[in-house]
Amino acid sequence: MRSGAIAWRSGALVLAALTAALLAGCKLAHWQLRIYPPAYHQVDVEQINAILQQDLSTSLLLVQPLQALSPLEALTTDQADLTIVENSTPYVPGVRTVLPLYRSVMHLLVRDGLDLAIERQATRPITIYVLNDSNAGKTFVELASQRSDLLAENYQLVSEFRPGETDMFIYFGPVDPRYPGWYQRGYRLFSLDEVNHPGREFFEEGISYLVPQLQSIEIPALTYDLPGNERALKTLAVDTLLVARADTPEMAIYRLTRTILKEKPRFAAIAPNVFSWLTENFDREQLSFPLHDGARRYIERDEPGFLQRYAETINLLVYLGILLASGLFALFRWRVQRKKDRIDTFYTRVLAIRERAATEPPGQLREELLALEKEAFALLLAEKLAADESFRIFTDLLARARAEL
Repeated sequence: MRSGAIAWRSGALVLAALTAALLAGCKLAHWQLRIYPPAYHQVDVEQINAILQQDLSTSLLLVQPLQALSPLEALTTDQADLTIVENSTPYVPGVRTVLPLYRSVMHLLVRDGLDLAIERQATRPITIYVLNDSNAGKTFVELASQRSDLLAENYQLVSEFRPGETDMFIYFGPVDPRYPGWYQRGYRLFSLDEVNHPGREFFEEGISYLVPQLQSIEIPALTYDLPGNERALKTLAVDTLLVARADTPEMAIYRLTRTILKEKPRFAAIAPNVFSWLTENFDREQLSFPLHDGARRYIERDEPGFLQRYAETINLLVYLGILLASGLFALFRWRVQRKKDRIDTFYTRVLAIRERAATEPPGQLREELLALEKEAFALLLAEKLAADESFRIFTDLLARARAEL
């Protein structure tokens, strides 16, 4: 089938570039990464391979695509490590984004002579073929049937394209006027502003509220030398992602990301419609799949480290810590001095009792010394006096005074 041949040929440019980039970036590693090729774009493998002529110590296995196996299924069933999917694809556990590669634009073909207004009233459903089983394409069909009179739910998705019989043909891919291999004779390009007024406004503005990854876009008039593009075409676009298994080696993805971005000018010279969109400055919040750790490491390579990001906060915390330590040390010194001041009063009281020995009865003075001793030990147990050298001097002084009496 012609569309099947287009499907197989269409992934070669992107995949060849990724293969060359991966192998060039992983010279020192020894990984074998399997790529499951989606069928999006016509390619020239020899041109891409001529860019990177390097000694290859890492092998890359291109997995033969199967009609019954989608790219994500190839990843989740461990039959591939890398593939390309549309950003509108629902999240699947175990899949991570490497990079957004390019903007994929919807090309909507309608069979010549087909009047959609008449067909919507007919008993026969409008047959629609979505090339590559595109998730964005099927999402568009579902929304078009619910929110506009383009299809009015009178449609049928078919798994095989029959030239001259299939009513509508949907292809999501980059705008590439040089190689419109997806085009089918007997069909014309259809613009979304041909639907009724409310439906036209929905496709221009409202659809992004339901599917944020889908954005309204316009293909300028005469971009393609094809029927229907005599005027500007209102259509939709979605980013296309290079994704990997979550457990793909981090360093392999790091080097793959680095090489793809560093070699962008050389890739873009061959296929500007594909590789001119490459950038590391993309909105991560809009990704259907979180970034792979290897890709994140490369993209954040120039960001300040932890110490640089929080230098002011760390300085403040250190300053506060020094103030706290100084305060605690001052408090400790104050408590020590206070205890010493207390023991000094006991020295004075013992000496005062000794001076009264010449005029007062010794028995009464010994009672006062005993009371003084009990008071000092009570303060010692209450930790209001320290059992240090000062307290030992007090006990010696107390014993000497008692002996003199």
